[in-house]
Amino acid sequence: MRDKKLVIGIYYHPEAFPPTLNAVTVLSGSFDTISIIYSPHLEGAWVYPANVKPIASGRLISSSSQENSGTFRKLLFFLRFVIDLMRESIRNRPGVILLYDPHALFAYWLLRPFLFFKHTAWYHNHDIAEISRMRKFSIGWFACKAERKIFRKLDMFSLPSADRLPFFPMNEFKGHYFIIPNYPSLSFYGPFYKPRKPGNEIKLIFQGRIGEGHGFEEIIPMLAGTISGKWLRLILKGYCDPEYQARLLGIAAEHGVSDKLNFAGFTPYIEVPKLASECHIGIGIFSKKEAMHITLGTASNKLYEYAALGLPVIYLNEAHFTKYLQPYNWAFAVQLCKQSIAAAIAAITDSYEQYSESAHRSFTDQLNFENYFKPVMTFLLLEN
Repeated sequence: MRDKKLVIGIYYHPEAFPPTLNAVTVLSGSFDTISIIYSPHLEGAWVYPANVKPIASGRLISSSSQENSGTFRKLLFFLRFVIDLMRESIRNRPGVILLYDPHALFAYWLLRPFLFFKHTAWYHNHDIAEISRMRKFSIGWFACKAERKIFRKLDMFSLPSADRLPFFPMNEFKGHYFIIPNYPSLSFYGPFYKPRKPGNEIKLIFQGRIGEGHGFEEIIPMLAGTISGKWLRLILKGYCDPEYQARLLGIAAEHGVSDKLNFAGFTPYIEVPKLASECHIGIGIFSKKEAMHITLGTASNKLYEYAALGLPVIYLNEAHFTKYLQPYNWAFAVQLCKQSIAAAIAAITDSYEQYSESAHRSFTDQLNFENYFKPVMTFLLLEN
């Protein structure tokens, strides 16, 4: 490798993106130093390898507070990020600069003329940024514009789903691209697995942003009865808008199941597997039709985090999911209705140990981050 230094730019907190943490862990084994310039939107809890230096660009501020700031203050946040990224890049002269979102790529586009050293420019896109959804002339709008302009200058491009390739100007791209599914890491998730079978209660869990389109309204009334002789409990893990939470609590109260609906709140990623490892079935229903949601087949890390812990998964019977999940006996496609979801829960419960063991085996044998990151590491080692 030409220069075993890596600088990473991400215009958010890396702990909000588990695949970033997984990549940093693997990359730290081949680079002497890794610097991560990030926006401190969360309280950090992740333990990085010794050769990884996280650098907060500014003081702690929630993403919602930053989003609600005035235009001038938002500009200051972004300029601070550009300066921090440029300072760290010039100081280290890294062999590779990795940008993790359109804002970070835009920052790199602005500072690129000042980088008088040879390096590999690598862009990894976590989520599709649709310019039509951006306020015109906002930083996000300019970032989307810059994304298209700089594509031809990139050496590497990666994203979590091949279904998202049509959303990028691949006809202008002259470098190498990689599909890196958002699968969980063997090194992190492996130790949390434990063989188990349900007792008198089946715990259903959903991880992620809690909102409409995940089947909660259909599942909550089911908590009043049993399925295959088992009572149900629904655990919702992640941020939930207070108004929507009140709505779900109202449905639970209406059906007399308030004690069987639990909101676990948002916690650092390092704490996520512990709760899920105590549950039995993962809810992976996504019914929204936005570009990001209809390309979640290999981009939804939670689906595969469930499997890593031995949780069979219930997902929506849509082509963009079935083409990836249909081969696995632990993944159950459902319609967004009580009868279909109940039938899937019954089928899982009746042969739980078989499906649970199969899910975990799929993770260890194939559906893990390390397995799909190997081609990236091979390229980096050969090209640099």
